[in-house]
Amino acid sequence: MAQSTVLICEDEGLTALRLRNTLSRLGYRVVGEARDGEEAVQMAAQLEPNAILMDIQMPGLDGISATETIMQRRPTAIVMITAYSERELVEAALRAGASGYLVKPVSDDQIEPALEVALNRFSELADLRGELTDLKEALDARKFIERAKGILMSRFQLPEDEAYRRLQKLSRDRRQSLKLTADQLIAAAELLG
Repeated sequence: MAQSTVLICEDEGLTALRLRNTLSRLGYRVVGEARDGEEAVQMAAQLEPNAILMDIQMPGLDGISATETIMQRRPTAIVMITAYSERELVEAALRAGASGYLVKPVSDDQIEPALEVALNRFSELADLRGELTDLKEALDARKFIERAKGILMSRFQLPEDEAYRRLQKLSRDRRQSLKLTADQLIAAAELLG
């Protein structure tokens, strides 16, 4: 398995250095260090890390806002780090898209499990998003195919199974997807009235 890359987003120099040393010792590759939220957003886009350790309290754009922006642009596993453990902050971090949460002072033995959980959780969510996208596309295609079948059934007085076979044959003859063929048939029917 490839070495996981991590972006550290922490405005306190000593904390960032300690995180860098711990991550390196654990086998992660630190690809950069951001000192404020804006820099975190820019570096996340440029460096495309597998995971981000994000301090909530940073100058300028705070960690929660930076997380929201990063998750909109290029979702990534993000573990929030903060000195505060209020329920509202935890909930805001999770709503923003964080995959994990650590309260300072963070011990070295907390980092690896938090990152592993975040990376695994993020991977599972990405798989689910992919499956959902595939299902939406299949449903969308099915709607076009059903509509095209209906047009063939109506125009040529065909039973449903024969209309479907004709649509399949047309698709094979044109060497294109059934959805594209159905879409073209629908467009032609609308054009002809």
